[in-house]
Order: sequence, then structure tokens, then C-alpha cells
Amino acid sequence: MATHKKQVIPYEELLAKVQGLLVFYPKECRHLHIDALEVYREQVDGANWHVGGYRRSGDDNDWHECREKIAAEIRTLRQAYDVADKR
Repeated sequence: MATHKKQVIPYEELLAKVQGLLVFYPKECRHLHIDALEVYREQVDGANWHVGGYRRSGDDNDWHECREKIAAEIRTLRQAYDVADKR
């Protein structure tokens, strides 16, 4: 099985990609915002980052359901990208 080399991109660019996942699930991810990524010195479970800070706005939101919907996409992003630096 061939593995592709990860692309190293700026923190802001990767954060925008992760934030963009919420748009694909407007019902499940309504009023949820991903504000930050946790960046590690070394790879943890195959990547040097993971979703860190998120916030909810309004009373109508469900982080658990949203997270279930975007989990596969986050795994794909973690396989494809690492963070160049944290700002």
C-alpha cells in the first residue's frame, strides 16, 4: 500500500480547512465554531495537530452529533496535512 507524503501547511490554512467542514453539515453543526487546533511538537496518532478549541453559540447546537459527522473528514485531513508552525 503506497502512502503519500504529508503536506505541511500554515496553521491558519489548516484551521480554515477544518472550519470548512462545518459548512457541509448545517443541521448537525449549526451554531458551532472551531476556533483552534492543538499543535504538538511530535506526531500523535499520525499527525502533529488535532481539533482543540470549539465554541457554541445560541441554544440550538449539538457538538456530539456534529463531531460524529465530521470525524472521518478530520481523520483524512490529519493523514494529509501537518502544521508548519502555530502562528
